[in-house]
Amino acid sequence: MPITPETIAAIAGMYIEAEASAAPVEPIRERHPEIGEEEAYAIQAELLRRRLAAGASLAGYKAGATNAGAQASFGLSQSVYAALLAEGQVPDDGEIDAGRLIHPRVECEVAFRMAADLVGPGVTPESALAAVAGALAAFEIVDARTFGWGVKLPEMIADTVFAARYVLSENLLPVAGLDLAALEVTLLKNGEQAAQSTGANVLGSPANALAWLANRMAEHGHSLRAGDIVLAGSLTPLVPAAAGDSFEARFDHLGAVRVRFV
Repeated sequence: MPITPETIAAIAGMYIEAEASAAPVEPIRERHPEIGEEEAYAIQAELLRRRLAAGASLAGYKAGATNAGAQASFGLSQSVYAALLAEGQVPDDGEIDAGRLIHPRVECEVAFRMAADLVGPGVTPESALAAVAGALAAFEIVDARTFGWGVKLPEMIADTVFAARYVLSENLLPVAGLDLAALEVTLLKNGEQAAQSTGANVLGSPANALAWLANRMAEHGHSLRAGDIVLAGSLTPLVPAAAGDSFEARFDHLGAVRVRFV
């Protein structure tokens, strides 16, 4: 049985309330097993519509589940995407109020700033990078609005792929000649190494993730625009964060990015 507009509206409202109150909800798949990938994107679209109507600003998009392990753990057949809001950006070396989040986790990501529109289908990694102004070191702070991170396919997509906060470095580096697949990052939590990885962990390269994103968005009638920020997917595993924690990501070429939880 197809999901109804009333159900889409109810679930979107539930997620908005969960985010506002920092109080998690039960997995939606338990009450609505009929929700598949496209139905979950419809819920996500309603969430975005409501947030923009309430005064939020669209800043760009993010790719998620950009490796086979993540896709398997969430029950996905491919990577996923969601919008980024300008209100979610935190300054480099800034602070995040942990009390406004439920159970946040930190990821290291390569971010792109678009110099030109990028419209699928048919986007290749090469044509994707040709539309980029440069790359930046970034953190994404993800936060499932579901109890205990008990999430699978419908929750991940419907819940805006867990978008909560993100941090961008101030160093915008041109991508010409930059080997994004070999790019290394080391994540430090409270001064101790917590993870280390390379850009190859993101669909083989963040450039591949950018091309995938443009082509997948085209299936929903959307595209990337000049000025958009794109988070290309996590290079590192999810690392839990709480008040008092500090994080630093040290990238080859891109430099470092830092954030603190208070």
